[in-house]
Amino acid sequence: MLQKVFKDKVATPAWQEKLHQIVPSYGTQLNGSPEKVAQEWAYTAKVLQLTPPPAIGQVAAPVAAPTEAPKAPKAPKANAASDMAL
Repeated sequence: MLQKVFKDKVATPAWQEKLHQIVPSYGTQLNGSPEKVAQEWAYTAKVLQLTPPPAIGQVAAPVAAPTEAPKAPKAPKANAASDMAL
């Protein structure tokens, strides 16, 4: 959002420095890097005096649950307005 709203300002060295002070991982790709995520979580927990986050391990692929046949929607009441408190 910052890049859309403040495109020119975000590109300046002053803004980059301030953004990195506020959010040290700003501009860093964390996707696919559990080590970097763990570092950022640990840093955040330390700064905010929180309980350290759990260790990140390899996540197993989710197992598909057995599928059930879709249930038919219930028919609406004949006169739902009469049930409303006015």
